[in-house]
Amino acid sequence: MNPAATTRRRALALAAAGTLAAVLVAAALRAPRAPARAEFFVFGSLSSVELRGATARQAQDAFAAIGAQLRQDERDWHPWQPSALMRLNAALARGEPLRVPPNLAGLIRRAQWGYRASGGLFDPAIGALIEAWGFHTSVYPIAAPPPAQATIDALRAAYPTMDDVTVAADGTVASRNRAVQLDLNGLAEGYAAEQAAALLRARGIADALIDVGGDVLALGTADGRRWRVAVEDPRGKAPLAVAELAGHEALFTSGDYHKYREIAGQRWAHILDPRDGLPLHGDAATAAVIAGDAVVADIASTTLMIAGPARFADAARGLGVRCALLLTHDGRLYLTPSMRARIAVLAPLASTNVAAGPVERCDAAGP
Repeated sequence: MNPAATTRRRALALAAAGTLAAVLVAAALRAPRAPARAEFFVFGSLSSVELRGATARQAQDAFAAIGAQLRQDERDWHPWQPSALMRLNAALARGEPLRVPPNLAGLIRRAQWGYRASGGLFDPAIGALIEAWGFHTSVYPIAAPPPAQATIDALRAAYPTMDDVTVAADGTVASRNRAVQLDLNGLAEGYAAEQAAALLRARGIADALIDVGGDVLALGTADGRRWRVAVEDPRGKAPLAVAELAGHEALFTSGDYHKYREIAGQRWAHILDPRDGLPLHGDAATAAVIAGDAVVADIASTTLMIAGPARFADAARGLGVRCALLLTHDGRLYLTPSMRARIAVLAPLASTNVAAGPVERCDAAGP
């Protein structure tokens, strides 16, 4: 055997092995990390966070922080169980101001914006009416009888609105109207989603899908691809449409198909119209909004349900929302031009009605 040839073969083999090892290491570094997912039961429903590209340590830390924040929010925001919000409502009923935790003060400030931007259609100050209709519950459909008309009239006559509420820089909340009782469920999930996004950013996590009670906020991408999200169709089990989200985009929906009561065989939704103090029981079945701010998307989807088909386009413009849809019970679909460009409709429809205007990005103009 030629010692020199053996040495050369060994050197070539070692070089090849080294090259293969380097290739495998490089491939491993390029390969996406396995998705990490955690679930949380808060606000009476299941929420989840899915991460892409995060290390196990990052994921563990992020899930712990998000879980702690969501539980704190539930303790502070709950409208009918002992909470900071209930203590605030009791103080407002006595005509007294109260300093509240920062997460509650921030939520109320966003509610004030929603009230102004919606022209008063979104009004969390009517919590007493919401309670009177039996919607302070986690059990649906509601079996208890509706309130007497005299009760509704008395609560409406007091005319509580978010215009009555002030929030000082130190978080002290006051109201000039003792009838104000805050119920912030109409924007709580959007605010919680943005809190979760901030916690992820602080930990260097750029790609995630945050689902709070079925509404989603997408961050970054899903391993380089857009997040694909369905819009529920209340008329059946199949989705109404699908949308692809990326960057920092929220898709929020409101409807009458999960939380409601029935009166004379008709479904009355948990969403109240502050103009007459009644639960929604008209044409609108579901509304969906894509926006760059989850709070705006949450507020807007509720507002569009109240606005209905007749005021759909005007309400969307007032909120600075460019991507929105509204579906009626009989299958009429109303869309903004930008929403039409962003979704693929899967369900059969009676008609499709696209509002006038240009196709624009879905970024919202909210605060």
